[in-house]
Amino acid sequence: MTGLGLRPYTAGDDPAPASVPVSVIVLTLDEEMNIRRCLDSVAWADQVVVIDSGSADGTAAIAYGWGADVVEQPWLGFSAQREFALRLPLLRHDWVYFVDADEWVCPQLASEIAGWLPAPGCAAFSQRFRLVFQGTWIRHCGWYGGSWIVRLVDRRYTKFDGSPVGERACVDGPVQRLRHDIVDEDRKDLAAWLHKHVRYAELEAARRGEQAGRPGKRRAPRSRGDSRPMIRSVLKEVVFPAIPARPAALFGYMYIVRLGLLDGRAGLRFCFFHAWYEVCVNALHARAAAAERETI
Repeated sequence: MTGLGLRPYTAGDDPAPASVPVSVIVLTLDEEMNIRRCLDSVAWADQVVVIDSGSADGTAAIAYGWGADVVEQPWLGFSAQREFALRLPLLRHDWVYFVDADEWVCPQLASEIAGWLPAPGCAAFSQRFRLVFQGTWIRHCGWYGGSWIVRLVDRRYTKFDGSPVGERACVDGPVQRLRHDIVDEDRKDLAAWLHKHVRYAELEAARRGEQAGRPGKRRAPRSRGDSRPMIRSVLKEVVFPAIPARPAALFGYMYIVRLGLLDGRAGLRFCFFHAWYEVCVNALHARAAAAERETI
């Protein structure tokens, strides 16, 4: 586990192995480079379940060898795969913690979770998402401040919203905030990151195409049980779609307005690649719309 630039998220004393009454779920596909670090960081959980969607590398073998429960499930989609995992009969606990394979849980966060779960007083917990990109913690760019995500949930009161990309937990009950962050630090190279985001762009383009096919039914910025911060919902679903020249506007917003320039070279690349992602989404959406017109 790395601690470079992530203080206080360095090595320390985790809760005792298998001592915390929670089922950790890790969704995987070809995560051989990341999976062992992820699993080692959640060894304090009473149960760890890996849902593998057909890895061609050593991901499943590593998980088996580590001692996780491994379930093979072909990919259903980001939201549907998590919903499938929530309803697994083999889960020993109603409290479920989703941790992605390229993420790790610091001892401080593990201890905080262990302290809350005996009497949580809520239906879910949100936490900030601390992204490490090309060895740099992205503190700015508008990324970290509004990065609250719900991952620790009571499955009796939670479902996923069905989104093809950017899936969200919908919680029927109060959501409290954890003080410590989960860390996303993918060990795979930049090419893998770019390929992943091309796939995300395809899914986002398809989502926008569905919205365009339903005039007057723009996606609501926030629905009942939505776990996103309100300001982030409004910016993404209402303000941003109405802005002209979105890729350039997005870069300027992230790099200048939200001070991505303070994240150095990694911040510049991070902002540029997010603008590039928006270009990809627009191009894919336009091509799909043109193809549909040709068939009419």
